[in-house]
Amino acid sequence: MAVRRRLLVALFAVLPLASAGIATAAESPPGPPLKTPVAQLAAALHCDDSIDDAKADPVLFVPGTTANGGENFAWNYVTVFRDKGIPTCWVDYPHRGWRDMQTSSEYVVHAIRTMSERSGGRKVSTVGHSQGGLHPAWVARFWPDIPGKLDDAISLGSPFQGSVMADAYCGVLVTGCQESFWQFTTKSNWSRALNAQPTPSGPSFTSIYTVTDEFAAPGREASALRGAAHIGIDEVCPGRVSEHLALVVDAVAFGIAVDALTHDGPAVASRVDKSLCGKAFMPLDWAGLVRTLPSLLAMPAKAWLESPPWTWVRAEPPLRDYARS
Repeated sequence: MAVRRRLLVALFAVLPLASAGIATAAESPPGPPLKTPVAQLAAALHCDDSIDDAKADPVLFVPGTTANGGENFAWNYVTVFRDKGIPTCWVDYPHRGWRDMQTSSEYVVHAIRTMSERSGGRKVSTVGHSQGGLHPAWVARFWPDIPGKLDDAISLGSPFQGSVMADAYCGVLVTGCQESFWQFTTKSNWSRALNAQPTPSGPSFTSIYTVTDEFAAPGREASALRGAAHIGIDEVCPGRVSEHLALVVDAVAFGIAVDALTHDGPAVASRVDKSLCGKAFMPLDWAGLVRTLPSLLAMPAKAWLESPPWTWVRAEPPLRDYARS
């Protein structure tokens, strides 16, 4: 009897610890653990205050390589959306996106989770330029909670299939090239891992491109993503062309993005207002552009400081374990 009593006491002593362990496990976010410290992830996310009292689903802006989020989007998309009462945030990459994209993707995972929580459980949409369009597709593929938090994922000139320009760039330089540029190549393990499965169900993906894109090249082929609406600006306005950087201010690209955000599902080319064909630019905050211009002009120098040649590598960074399946 005494032995049984001691066993029961021991059992009840262990149960709270076991329950705590179960609760802790249940509270841990699903998917690969984030290796980047939370303080760094949080410092890279910039939101307006309206997200904490959100009356509409928030939008996350994800920049292209070399730019931070404000340089890429604060004077164009962010201004328009905030004027319409849409909560907006942007995220900055470490090293301006020149290093391993598997690290940069962690910033997007944290951003989507944080924005969904702060907005009261609303779904988050993303607009990404170049590299910035790749990350939402990557994180929705490998973090199982993200598709349920993601509404629209819209990309502008994003090389989902890799870029022949990156092939040439990394192939010519005897010193190697930046880590993310290896991942942009057409036969990279990163591209293969992303495209091994179609986009997950739930979010709507819209890939916007121009056939004359000099970076995500060739524009139509590089920007294709299985399961995404794939729309060229020339499909809306025959004969219209742009270039890689100009996609972030192009009136027709903006019209396609807005169509995706204001309808269920992805964008549909036939719904886009044809009057945009006569306009070069989307609505812009010209004063904001003037204020941002010195930073934009300094981007090449800033990029050099973040990724000087002695940080370049001769091969693609290895895939992390979670992306090898």
